[in-house]
Amino acid sequence: MTRVLPCLAGVLGLTACGSNDGPADPYAFVGTWDCGTTELSLTNTTYSDGTNSYPIQFVARDGMNYTLRFANGTIMALAAVTETGMTRVSGNTGAQLNCRRTS
Repeated sequence: MTRVLPCLAGVLGLTACGSNDGPADPYAFVGTWDCGTTELSLTNTTYSDGTNSYPIQFVARDGMNYTLRFANGTIMALAAVTETGMTRVSGNTGAQLNCRRTS
């Protein structure tokens, strides 16, 4: 079954398609990221902001961009994910963090 998720319409203006099979590896965003005011840690199945850890329910990929959906309905975009950097965009607030990979 394929479904279409709005990828932060108005924030990034992207749409992403993906299967409903839940997270699977490998994902380019896996690692530890220095985002200036916070350090993020992502695995294939979890997102941690240093205080809380959240299970990733769904991942959609569109080129170098990823949309993560969590059990509570929150959506997060990880844009222009490379070996050295990415931009994290909150689906709730639209807040953006420019992040540098540390591991």
